[in-house]
Amino acid sequence: MNDLYQKFAVDYDEFGRIEDYLGDEKNFLQKIFVENNVEKVLDCACGTGQHLLMLSDLGYIAFGSDYSKEMLSVAKNNLKKHNYNIPLRQCDFRLLENTFDEKFDAVLCMTNSLPHLHEDEDLICALKSMKNRLRSGGIIILSSGTTEANLKLPPIEVVVNREDFSRIFIKEYDGKLQTINIVDLFHSKERIESNQYKIVYRVLFNYDYKELLSKAGFKKVDIYGDYSGTPYDKNSRRIIVVARI
Repeated sequence: MNDLYQKFAVDYDEFGRIEDYLGDEKNFLQKIFVENNVEKVLDCACGTGQHLLMLSDLGYIAFGSDYSKEMLSVAKNNLKKHNYNIPLRQCDFRLLENTFDEKFDAVLCMTNSLPHLHEDEDLICALKSMKNRLRSGGIIILSSGTTEANLKLPPIEVVVNREDFSRIFIKEYDGKLQTINIVDLFHSKERIESNQYKIVYRVLFNYDYKELLSKAGFKKVDIYGDYSGTPYDKNSRRIIVVARI
């Protein structure tokens, strides 16, 4: 895989802190973790470290990894600002066993990270790799904002619109892959600049997750449509998957 975030990483957090726009996520994770006796967690697509900050705030033993060295560099700085010393390792989440000897109570792969892989073979490989890092009774949690309902939304979306910065998504869907062209516009006295990025996701629906997870060896799969724990349906704006071995 190429590092799609080599340039985007520095400005990625213009989205804001995860807790600012996904406030219910913290409570959802805490509930699931308590129910499953989770203490030690690997975020295997940790990006800029926002979930690691959340996990540390909740008191969990957290580890982070990501394919992108640039995202890990930003994560390291974010964690340092909050005085957290969390192990960060660069690796492909299809090959976690090459980097981690540890076993975890939970493995996270959040925020459309898994769909960066486009073929079933790679997706199953990644899910098996996550499963192999779990202790007996462990869980994985996946999340995505690409749903049947969201695919019907207008193709142009303003996702951030501040006085000094705007971020625009221009989306295309071909029936299998969704391409998101990202346009960042900085318009302040300190910074006048525009940047463009392109991310391509495999669109995975609830039944795709169930099939892929079954092939990867997971026995029980629950799929929710929001962080309140509502079961997923065609009108859901989010897919949250909790899978157990």
